Amino acid sequence: METKESKKAMSLGKRSIIGLICGLILGGILCFVPPGVIRDNFLIDTVLKIVGTGYLNLIKMTIVPFVFASLVMGISSATDVKQVGRIGSKILLIYMCTTVVASAVGIAGGMILKPGVGVNLGSFDLSSQFSEVETSFADVILDFIPTNIVASFAEGEMIHIVLFAVFVGIAMSLLGAKAEPVRQFNEAFGNVMLKIVNIVMSLTPYGVCALMATTVANLGFDIIITLAKYCVCEISLFFLYGFAVYGLLFTIFTKQSFFKLLKKYAKIALVPFSTSSSNATIPYSIQFCRSVGVSEKVAAFTIPLGATLNMDGTAIMQGMTVVFVSQLYNIDLTFTMLITLIITITLATVGSPGMPGVVMVTLTLVLQSVGFPLEVIAIIVAIDKFPDMFKTVLNVLGDSICTIIVANSEHEFDPDMFNDKKAADVDASLMG
Repeated sequence: METKESKKAMSLGKRSIIGLICGLILGGILCFVPPGVIRDNFLIDTVLKIVGTGYLNLIKMTIVPFVFASLVMGISSATDVKQVGRIGSKILLIYMCTTVVASAVGIAGGMILKPGVGVNLGSFDLSSQFSEVETSFADVILDFIPTNIVASFAEGEMIHIVLFAVFVGIAMSLLGAKAEPVRQFNEAFGNVMLKIVNIVMSLTPYGVCALMATTVANLGFDIIITLAKYCVCEISLFFLYGFAVYGLLFTIFTKQSFFKLLKKYAKIALVPFSTSSSNATIPYSIQFCRSVGVSEKVAAFTIPLGATLNMDGTAIMQGMTVVFVSQLYNIDLTFTMLITLIITITLATVGSPGMPGVVMVTLTLVLQSVGFPLEVIAIIVAIDKFPDMFKTVLNVLGDSICTIIVANSEHEFDPDMFNDKKAADVDASLMG
């Protein structure tokens, strides 16, 4: 009886770590298996792909309905509509400011660490390539406004869904008792979606194992060693930014221990690390913020926004990658190009889906903005998976810290709960 209970008591985090280790071992073994039908077609492209990609698809399946229900529930529960406006304005300002800083850190870090120096891919003439950013401010703003919300739901356009959910939540709040039937339905629907998320997340150890095994088997050890300097530089910047910028912001605005926050965050960090998806971590992030003292209405509002708008890790990666490319092709970066890059990186990362792989799309836009060659993107694609894990961990941490800062300014943050003086009413299954 005790053995059975102890097995049930093993946390999702511990089981996921076991899955991660198994994936690393399996991937390492596959690196030494000769290429062929059994290794490539059967094991990697069939068995591991079904388990790994199937797990990610199940997560994607839950994202849109869960985010919509959570947002509507959080906003409609607010009796002060003006407070929703204040919270939205504050979180957007923080997200934009940190993204600009992250872009600058990525560019400066690339110039200091010089990850591309020592490798020469030839010279590249920018005289006919460099042009101003084509995406106007008006276009960026208009892209946030959906024209067909049904199509937005079908295509998973998160920023459109978030905006629509905000309007629905505000309308329900203004209607009061008249919207009670809709509110009750949405609450029940949200609980159903949370249960589905729990079921899907119980498969995390298997998904993590398959995803890690596929990554190691496909990249191999040669390519990892060849581009290790780039990866180490990028990951180092993530850690530096996390401790220096986020640590400073959290300590100044909340007067709480940043290291205590990191200890608590470690319980969910493996989810963004293994899935490389900010969106997939939304349920975890909301529960995490609630567990450290943030009210549900703030967390349910700002976390989904952050998964779409707050991509500081991505901004760092793109800034450093552009410098990396300039070093590979012996391109001198001018002051005008640097300003253009910071603006473009900020605009490109804001609104990009928080899903694995989309960074390559935004990176193409950034490189094109200064006329850089796009051939090197193939190299970045080959190694993006490993740094992307750390990048997503930083993105999700940033969402949570910005949420806590805003909640604290609105008196929606409970320091006693953060310091474990008061129990948190959260779903323990999502907290490791």
